[in-house]
Amino acid sequence: MSIHSTTGNYFRSAAHPGIRQKVARRRVLDLPGGVLLWKSVGKILLWGLPLILAGNLWCASVIDAKRMQHAALEQSLSVLQKSRDELVVQEERLTSPVRVEIAAAAKFSLFVPTPEQIQPM
Repeated sequence: MSIHSTTGNYFRSAAHPGIRQKVARRRVLDLPGGVLLWKSVGKILLWGLPLILAGNLWCASVIDAKRMQHAALEQSLSVLQKSRDELVVQEERLTSPVRVEIAAAAKFSLFVPTPEQIQPM
């Protein structure tokens, strides 16, 4: 195929029809995109991946510390609730009417009056 321009220049086509162009074969270590691209990717992986992993480890340790703190708080809360329940039971036992009468009789010599001792006014 010939190309003729009006200015008189004559160009021949680089590809002849019907003849397949020779394709340069890649060697094993030839990387697509060039060496500069893969150098930059390597630098990103070399510096970025450890930073990401370090951040991940830090986040995991913070989360673990918070979980441990939460578990310790729950445990102390259950101990406090148990002691509160024991104190409520002890208070009910000490403030029962029978115990109050016994304590009043022992400390202040107070007794429940009999019906003969009560006179209407």
